[in-house]
Amino acid sequence: MRRSHSLLLLVSMLAMLGAAADSQQSAPREPFRLVHFVTLTADDAALLLVALADVNAALDQAGHSEVHYRLYKVVGKQSGDYSYMWESSWPSDAVYDEVLKTPAFLSALKRHPITERVRKNEIFNRYVEVTSPKP
Repeated sequence: MRRSHSLLLLVSMLAMLGAAADSQQSAPREPFRLVHFVTLTADDAALLLVALADVNAALDQAGHSEVHYRLYKVVGKQSGDYSYMWESSWPSDAVYDEVLKTPAFLSALKRHPITERVRKNEIFNRYVEVTSPKP
């Protein structure tokens, strides 16, 4: 009995973790921000800057110059494990979905394996603005 209870608890926890991961799969309908927290070496940061410039050019080419990826680093005393953040702001899920399918965007990512490599140990979230409820 104890073993089946432990197994049930484990299955429940895995289901909750799976649901949390799935919640990150689709973009929100309202404007949102993508945020990646990563740790980079100076060389990786330089490579990522080149990659983001290429991706931003693809965004411009797709007609979405309002969406650009930007890289930030911690200044002063660091709190936590992640020394860099890159982010982008998107006007809608429709724009996000459209851009992610464009050949220029996909090619830019493929040309820069640094983007895939640093994402292996990232914290990634989508954020929407929190506003007061309308009366």
